[in-house]
Amino acid sequence: MMPDPLEQSAALGEEAENLQIGERLSQFRKSRGLTLARLSEMTSISEATLSRAENGISPLNANNLYILARVLDVDVVAFFRPDAVSISKGMRSVTRRGQGEKESTARYDLELLGAELSAKKMVPSLNRVTAASLEEAGGLSAHEGEEFLYVLSGQVVIHTEFYTPTLLEQGDSMYFDGNMAHAYVSSGGEPAEILVVTAVDGRR
Repeated sequence: MMPDPLEQSAALGEEAENLQIGERLSQFRKSRGLTLARLSEMTSISEATLSRAENGISPLNANNLYILARVLDVDVVAFFRPDAVSISKGMRSVTRRGQGEKESTARYDLELLGAELSAKKMVPSLNRVTAASLEEAGGLSAHEGEEFLYVLSGQVVIHTEFYTPTLLEQGDSMYFDGNMAHAYVSSGGEPAEILVVTAVDGRR
């Protein structure tokens, strides 16, 4: 059977994006004189995961990107947009529908909004949650700061370390402490579309 050209194109696009993020991670790390082993110690992200990310073999999940951004003292959008400029008085950012910076994994599709601005106090994104179980979501994870999510369509179950799983439907929202380990899982047999806004303590 001949390979599907569309599937090949999508796969190549994802590989290129993973490589771009990995190259920027490598640049940030080396510019700070850090070895992979030292960065692993500082972030609690395995050296193997960091190496695969730098070589574009596998993507970093959103939680690991936030951790790396904090430890390396960069804005998370710097992994996607090297030309991002720091926000200052009077600046604004307009993101047209479907024109945000995108990242896709087996668990979710992420679209960063306002990605051309760095050093923001908030990081907004659109997430398409595809993981149908906590195992597929990679388990619970935490990050510094606070998080807000609003369900645009579908159903999503929010798993947290201190509460029983909570089902949110279209129009529902939740605000919570990001330090509380959490995970998003789609429900109802279809992916869920959510708006997520994250603010990281002590970043800017």
